[in-house]
Amino acid sequence: MSNYEDILDRYQAVLAGEPYENPLSNGKGHKNYVVTNFRGGIGKTTLSFNIAYKFAKKYKTLLVDVCPQRNFSELLLGEEISTIQPTIYDALLNRIMGQAWKDASESLEPLARRVRDTNSEFNDTVLSHVIPGSNELFLFPSTLYTQLNQFYSMGGIQKVKAVGNLLNSLKQALEIETIDLKTEKILIDTSPFFGGATHLAWMAADALIIPVRVDEQSLFALELTLKMLNDDESDFNMWRKRAGLESKPKIQAIALTHCGWNRQAKSQIDRTSKTFIERAVRIADEYPECFSTDNPSDHFALLSDFQSSGKISGSLGIPIEKLESRKFHTVDKKRLQVNQSVERYKKELDYLFNLLD
Repeated sequence: MSNYEDILDRYQAVLAGEPYENPLSNGKGHKNYVVTNFRGGIGKTTLSFNIAYKFAKKYKTLLVDVCPQRNFSELLLGEEISTIQPTIYDALLNRIMGQAWKDASESLEPLARRVRDTNSEFNDTVLSHVIPGSNELFLFPSTLYTQLNQFYSMGGIQKVKAVGNLLNSLKQALEIETIDLKTEKILIDTSPFFGGATHLAWMAADALIIPVRVDEQSLFALELTLKMLNDDESDFNMWRKRAGLESKPKIQAIALTHCGWNRQAKSQIDRTSKTFIERAVRIADEYPECFSTDNPSDHFALLSDFQSSGKISGSLGIPIEKLESRKFHTVDKKRLQVNQSVERYKKELDYLFNLLD
């Protein structure tokens, strides 16, 4: 039996409520998780939000938004997002722009905010915090790489350490926050573009979660992501080497989203989705060293198209775990009903979280 068939068998067992063996048992060894991919518009932020709730139910979690669109922040902070300062952008500038900038920022408010103060759906979770994103992160890649190139072009032995400090600026900022907050897990939502804050998020990560939609463009993006992580000449690895940094993140989960199901055969993926799943597994098998175990197919989780449940969750900041079948919600002045399939979605998300925890 192929590894691809193992994935399908586990998926059917998950949906049928049958016992299954969790192929990964190393998730508790990771603290810093980053949700990342190189394609937008696939529901990444909604997935990040639901993973965030899962982590917060069990651990003191720090949630961080480094995407300039800051959709993750909006789900966690609601209407207050427009007034909250400082943001992760301010924290990064404090570290890469030098002492003068840092001194000018001493009067800023605390960086992390309690999630339950702005999203009541987190009232039943362990006390967790969020560091908001900023639209100004659109400009951050230029600032970061200007500083990196300036430091690297300088002579002397200090340039290696200076470049390393810049690359670890997000990691160092989060380490300070976790000490104060007694954080147990960190989850970072990123931009679909590698440059800038996403680059720094990879440097801060122990493990990556990669959402991949079952379509042609997403498979191409998956391969680009794996190449960036693996190839010695990629921007990510080139700068790591220049800074003399050895560690890099491993992939803990690939979440294949928008899988279709066979309406005539309960709990079975449809033929088109199976084709994309098999191809994704073949791509992953070409980069086994990128994964936290030696069997890439063990890291795959299959997720349906969340339909109205996903739109409700991603618009109103309600975890899918809390949605009730047949209940109506208003999104953009339209009434949407929670599909009965929400019970399947909950099982799929539980399985994905099992790969992470």
